[in-house]
Amino acid sequence: MKIKKFNIFIIVFMTAILLITAAGCSNSSTLNSKDLNTDKQVAQSSTKDAAKSVEPNSQSPVKLEKATVTHHTDGDTVGVTLENGQTAKVRLIGVNTPEFTTKHEQYGEQASDYTKSQLYGQTVYLESDAGNTDRYGRLLRYVWISPPREITEDEVRNKMFNAILAYNGYAEQMTVQPNVKYAEYFRKLCADARENNRGLWSVNPNGTTKGDGTSAPSGSTSSNSSTTSSSRKNIQPSGSGKIKGNINSRGEKIYHVPGQAFYDRTSAEEYFNTEAEAQAAGYRRSKR
Repeated sequence: MKIKKFNIFIIVFMTAILLITAAGCSNSSTLNSKDLNTDKQVAQSSTKDAAKSVEPNSQSPVKLEKATVTHHTDGDTVGVTLENGQTAKVRLIGVNTPEFTTKHEQYGEQASDYTKSQLYGQTVYLESDAGNTDRYGRLLRYVWISPPREITEDEVRNKMFNAILAYNGYAEQMTVQPNVKYAEYFRKLCADARENNRGLWSVNPNGTTKGDGTSAPSGSTSSNSSTTSSSRKNIQPSGSGKIKGNINSRGEKIYHVPGQAFYDRTSAEEYFNTEAEAQAAGYRRSKR
């Protein structure tokens, strides 16, 4: 009888131990599951916070201002709303598209439509140069469609809309001092578009605007070349001498002499031997 009671006691005791052990494992599993879920939530939260904290300038070598394109004027001018709620007109630096609003130039409508289709309603990133606004109060900016990670020809060609216009033949180069940071890129991209007859260059190998321009290669022909050439003076620099005569975007005729601040960076429409010759041709001396 005693042995039977002892066996029952042993069975009950072992059953109790098994139940306690099972309960402990269950609690441990539950706690581990909760810990894993908590860690996962923390990781997801950290990723979201990191994504939110990335600003245009955090990984970009240039200072940028975020904006939204809210209205469209023509190929090289758009209206934007800045992050502070202010609205402004932006004139793209370094390029000039054919006119379409105030007057109609060849390929002006196509350039205007292209800019509208690519930028209207989009978020862009604005970069300034040495000059902030033009005489019309428009912001002078390079318009990036996404922030660059480095400044290379590929980054400029693929991410800066000014350069995209030039590369695809919707604009000619227009260099206006002192905003010359990307002038060499624009020169190369416009030359590539011209050599491959893209955009406006397929309409006229001499271009259709009053940008910096270069004459078409010898042998190039166009049914409209004589008309356009007559409306653009001195596509190839003429004359001799070291004094550079330049016509700026406002149509002002200004000459630069060696040693002046902008002499080396100025493209010449004409060259003169003396300042008197330049003045006789209607040019005035540069103030710097």
